[in-house]
Amino acid sequence: MTIDERLSFFHELICCNYRVYLWCYSPDLTLLHTNCPPGSAPGDAAALADFSSSLLDYIKSGGRMPFILDTLPGLLYIAAFEYSGSSLNLIHIMGPAFTGRNSHLLLKNELDHRDFSVRLRSVIFRQLDQIPIIPTNQLFQYTIMLHYCVTGEHITTNDIQFSPGSNSSDPDELTLISEEHRGVWTAEQALLKMFRDGNPDYKKALERSTSLSSGLKTDTGSSIRQQKNSLIVLLTLCSRAAIEGGLNPSVSYTLNDIYAGQIEECKTTSALSGLARTMMEDFIQKVRQSKTDNGISPQIQAVCDYITMHPKEKFSIADFAKRTGYSEYYFSHKFKQETGSSISEYIRNAKIEHACILLEGTHMGIQEISDELGFASRSYFSSTFQKMTGMSPSEYRRKNSKT
Repeated sequence: MTIDERLSFFHELICCNYRVYLWCYSPDLTLLHTNCPPGSAPGDAAALADFSSSLLDYIKSGGRMPFILDTLPGLLYIAAFEYSGSSLNLIHIMGPAFTGRNSHLLLKNELDHRDFSVRLRSVIFRQLDQIPIIPTNQLFQYTIMLHYCVTGEHITTNDIQFSPGSNSSDPDELTLISEEHRGVWTAEQALLKMFRDGNPDYKKALERSTSLSSGLKTDTGSSIRQQKNSLIVLLTLCSRAAIEGGLNPSVSYTLNDIYAGQIEECKTTSALSGLARTMMEDFIQKVRQSKTDNGISPQIQAVCDYITMHPKEKFSIADFAKRTGYSEYYFSHKFKQETGSSISEYIRNAKIEHACILLEGTHMGIQEISDELGFASRSYFSSTFQKMTGMSPSEYRRKNSKT
C-alpha cells in the first residue's frame, strides 16, 4: 500500500469512533490538501491553532518522531513527517480533537483573548461542538498508528514528542494504571519494582501499563485536572517505591513536595508529560545513586537490573562475566561481595518475586508460571517457592490474590 492508501484506510477506521480530519502540508506549512469538508470543522489547522512556529522549530531541530501540538488549551493535533532520506517531503497532520469534556470552554476563553475578527470567532465557536473528545491514551495510540502509516516504523508511546509548553522540556508520554483489568495490578507492581531497583528500563514497564489504563476514572470534566491527579498518584507511588529501594525518606518526601508543586503549575498536556519524564528519571537516578553509595558497582548493578527486567530468561554466569568484562570466578566473587547473595540465589529470588506478582495479579496456572520462569519442574518450583515464602504457591494465591 502507498502512504496515501494507508492514511485513507487509517482515517476510515478512526472515523468509526471519532470524526477527525487529515491535513497535508508542504515543509513550509502551505496547506496542500485535506479531507475536511468546508464548514465541518475549523479551517486551516496551522492558521487556527497557531502552532506553525513550534512545528517549524521542531523540524529544524531534526525531529522525526510524531509530534503532538496543543498550543491552545485542550485542542490537540498530531503531526507525522514524510521524509526521503534527509529531505522532508510532506507533513501530515490529524485533528483537531479535545481531551476533556470542558476543553471547548477552555478554548473559548482562550480565543476571547486573541485578536480574531468577530466573524471568525463566531464561525469557530459554532464549530467547536463538532470536534470530538478523544481520551488521551487513545490519542497516543492514534499517534503511533499515524506515524506508522507515514513512515512504516514501529514505535512506542515513549517516542512521541510534544510542542513546548510552560514548565515543559523533552516530554514523554504518561498514562496511569487505574481501569479494572486483571493485568493492571501486575503491570503496576512491575513498574514500581523498577523504581525500587533504580532500573533505567522502567519505560518498558510504563509502556505495558499504558496499554491497560487511561488514568484515574474520576470524571473531573477537565482533561488537565485529570492528568494532574493521575500524575500526583504516580508521584506518590514512585516516591514510596524509591524509599523501599533505599532512597533516604527525607530526600524522597522533599522531592515529592517539590514535584507536587510543579504539577499544579503546569497548564498543558505537554508540560505535564515533560514533568513526568523529569520526575521519573530523577527518582530512578537517585535510587541508583543510593545503591552505588551502598557499595554496589555500576557493573554489578547493571547485572541486577537485567535479571530484574528479564526474570523469564535462562541466565549463565559466563554471559554475565562477559557483560562485565570479568572472569567467571571474579564476577561470582564480586557479585556476592557487593550484594550479599550468590548469583544463583539472586536469580532465584528474582524469579520467585516475579512468581508472587503473577500469582497475585493473574489467573495463570502453577504449571504455567513454573514453565514461564524456567523451573525444571512444577515440584521444584513449588518447593523453592515454599522455602522462600513459607507457603505453597496455591496458598499464597488464596491469601494474596488481587484478581
